[in-house]
Amino acid sequence: MIRKLATLFSVLAVVAIISGVSTAEDKKENKYTTKKFMQAVKTGGLHTKVIKGEASEAETKLFAAYVKALPTNKPPKGSAESWKKLTGALAKATENHLAGKEGSAEALAKAMNCKACHTPHKVYPPKK
Repeated sequence: MIRKLATLFSVLAVVAIISGVSTAEDKKENKYTTKKFMQAVKTGGLHTKVIKGEASEAETKLFAAYVKALPTNKPPKGSAESWKKLTGALAKATENHLAGKEGSAEALAKAMNCKACHTPHKVYPPKK
């Protein structure tokens, strides 16, 4: 009986800890910001590695997380509608590429067209 109670309390403690962690996670600031994504793409060539299939599993997961977060981020300038359309297309192309769909590398490369997003949404000169 005591063993069962100890097990029950252990399970309840783990559930309480997990609940607390998820609440803390929900309150955290978005770590997949547009700025960090741009740095990963510009300095690390992350998108090129993913498109060519040369990215490690960790790099692929990071790229996917950044791309998934982009449509939820606020555009630095320009309309939210345009931002969601462009970043949504990138997210869909990434999803298709990671699923191994035919022609997806070319579609992802096309969706990663920097100028298409920078023209309507990048603030020049960039904020520090």
